[in-house]
Amino acid sequence: MTTAERASLLAKHCQTPEIESFLGYFAAVDLVQWINLELGNPDILDQFTPHGDGVESMALANSPILHILSGNTPHAGLQSLLRGLLIGARNIVKLPSSGLDIVENWIKTLPEPLQKLVSTATSLDDKTFASAKVVIAIGSDDTMTAIQARILPHQVFLPHGHKLSIGLINKPSIEAATLAVRDICSYNQQGCLSLHTIYVKNNAAEFLPMLADAMEHYESIHPRGEISLSESGAISNLRETTRYLAATEPEAYALEHSQGNTHWTAIYKSDPKLTPSPLNRVAYVQPWPESFNALGAETNYISTLAIHPKTDILDDISNLDIPRICPLGKSQSPSLFWHHDGLSPLHSLVRWRDIES
Repeated sequence: MTTAERASLLAKHCQTPEIESFLGYFAAVDLVQWINLELGNPDILDQFTPHGDGVESMALANSPILHILSGNTPHAGLQSLLRGLLIGARNIVKLPSSGLDIVENWIKTLPEPLQKLVSTATSLDDKTFASAKVVIAIGSDDTMTAIQARILPHQVFLPHGHKLSIGLINKPSIEAATLAVRDICSYNQQGCLSLHTIYVKNNAAEFLPMLADAMEHYESIHPRGEISLSESGAISNLRETTRYLAATEPEAYALEHSQGNTHWTAIYKSDPKLTPSPLNRVAYVQPWPESFNALGAETNYISTLAIHPKTDILDDISNLDIPRICPLGKSQSPSLFWHHDGLSPLHSLVRWRDIES
């Protein structure tokens, strides 16, 4: 199959409401443009093209690619597999033990020429692991460490471990709250693009009730659903701790939450230090510090910074070492062409063959 043929089959296969909710809409021409942007030529996977004086080059899929997926981020699994299929690689998909219905159904319904490029497994023996030229892993940092220990010298390892995202607004507004709640509540904060904290440059405490109202409204339209007892317990414990702190330091802490359940929680704290949320629609509101260093060590794990309004804030954050900056309300919907964790995702999956004259 040529690149154009794969792009056509993939685009058509992804044009369903369920898959578009994870990957967004794209046409075949968009996928070919993606190849062109990252690899320099839309035909680079199909034929040799000039590459400097006296050299012709062709990109080859660094195949097979092993995708080790996490059970709580099906969208990341779909993105990873889409990339592998687009470049024409063979793909081994390690599914979580609990299964991943969306990804499994997507694979089962692939057009036959593409389905031949995918195999799935629920466990990985040493032979299968060693056969991969590229290993892509999605999960916790502990998972990344365990996989890193198995990586062989000939393998490229692309880990996607612990990440979180934050928002930054200029001042409190209902518009900002409405936008922020999309980025907080979508996928119940299970992905690296989910916002954990909304930072506010001016009058941060005033934003808490606005965000709480927006979260309550979002919950009425898009219910969170059931979570485990341990997850619910973590939220309850955090609420009780915050309630105590708010009673002893009312200027420094405040709490808003859903009544009779743990469906959403919003917490104000005056300390700007970034703290990961326990997920499942728990968000912090905090003041933006004068120094970015005040956010603490978790800044090393920021994936996306969502800002509002863009024109008022962009200059203030131009020096921050954050891979992706987007408008508030769009953190969970990256462009097809984004650089995942600051890397070129297609370029990372190919090797090159040169012919010199």
